[in-house]
Amino acid sequence: MPLISHRNLKDFVKDIFIASGSKPEEAELVAEYLVKANLAGVDSHGIIRIPDYVQMVEEGKMHPNVVPKIIRDRGAMATVDAGLGYGQVAAKMAMELAMKKARDYGIGTVSVFNCNHAGRIAEYPILAAEDGMIGLLMVKAFGPIVAPWGGKARILSTSPMSFAIPAKTEPPIVADFATSMSAEGKIRVKNARGEKIPFGWVLNSEGKPTDNPADLYNGGALLTFGESKGYALNLLMESVGAALSGAGILDVFAGSNGVFALAINIEFFSDVDEFKSNVDKMIKTIRASPPADGVKEVLIPGDPEMRETRKRMADGINVEDKT
Repeated sequence: MPLISHRNLKDFVKDIFIASGSKPEEAELVAEYLVKANLAGVDSHGIIRIPDYVQMVEEGKMHPNVVPKIIRDRGAMATVDAGLGYGQVAAKMAMELAMKKARDYGIGTVSVFNCNHAGRIAEYPILAAEDGMIGLLMVKAFGPIVAPWGGKARILSTSPMSFAIPAKTEPPIVADFATSMSAEGKIRVKNARGEKIPFGWVLNSEGKPTDNPADLYNGGALLTFGESKGYALNLLMESVGAALSGAGILDVFAGSNGVFALAINIEFFSDVDEFKSNVDKMIKTIRASPPADGVKEVLIPGDPEMRETRKRMADGINVEDKT
């Protein structure tokens, strides 16, 4: 696997999107977000997605240079038509619009339909946390690829969610996870690297547990995490991410997402400094708590990605030969 610096990789990726029809500003944004995912160690949502993106442009399923349109705007709420442009453009616009509304109303909510794959969705709540707000993103992803709890047929999507909570002196709490046992992209990376997956992630086409990632792409199905709990959250993502925006539900074609962005302006609810100090206290108390046997330290959501980013910025990013 070649080791490439993030700067060189970003320039190369930007050139690819310019060559496939994007204006330089759009190519820069999409390249930045894909490479940032690789930097954070979330290779499943990084440059491994480029072949799919380019193919979708060629097939007319992804339209370069689309400006998302606000079609409903009512106080603290808005609905956006992403026009099947790049998901990174639409998701960033949605969170920034939610933040703008939160400055005026204390809370801002924006739903998006006709949205393509948006990459690592933690990037968007992080925008809110960097502005001193709480950010949340709920996504009905492309599908179907996930079986409902107790079933074996591909009916649901991986339907991820992400949130970011600002602190005072500590880094923000950042969580980003699919409601399936794994994001589809992680299985794609395992498949590209010729590695096995844990049993319990995927059922093969016959409905039996498998450790072969290729089985997912041969009629198999992902399972939800936490049995019925992840299944219930998956239905929440479907409902809020898709049905609420008008993106449809269950039957959205592969490539189209429904997105729900939420920003909470802390100062409308409590003293910002006190809130951040309390989050600091929580983080420090958890970090100081004794680890379980065999565990080196107790981490906060966002710690692994932050550490991996520092490492890969210094050492470079490993890119699979297949990618």
